[in-house]
Amino acid sequence: IGYQVEAWWTRTWEKRNPEKGQARYYRLTLRQDLWGDWELWRSWGRIGNRPTRELYVAVNGPEEAETLAAQIHRRRLQHGYLARW
Repeated sequence: IGYQVEAWWTRTWEKRNPEKGQARYYRLTLRQDLWGDWELWRSWGRIGNRPTRELYVAVNGPEEAETLAAQIHRRRLQHGYLARW
């Protein structure tokens, strides 16, 4: 099994609205599992709490993950989130 730890990454977006008492985050994490397969983890919820939801999708490698991350980045910006990486 060949891990490529240098290709692993985490990206986080945050949205804060003090008037509504809202502080939310959305996070993507690219990593490999025990067998070296690539996983793109998505988690989101309230800042300061455990993730409300988590799910992952198997990807073929960092290139595919970057494509998905770019799509998610555009969507997060449309929803008022700010990138924190």
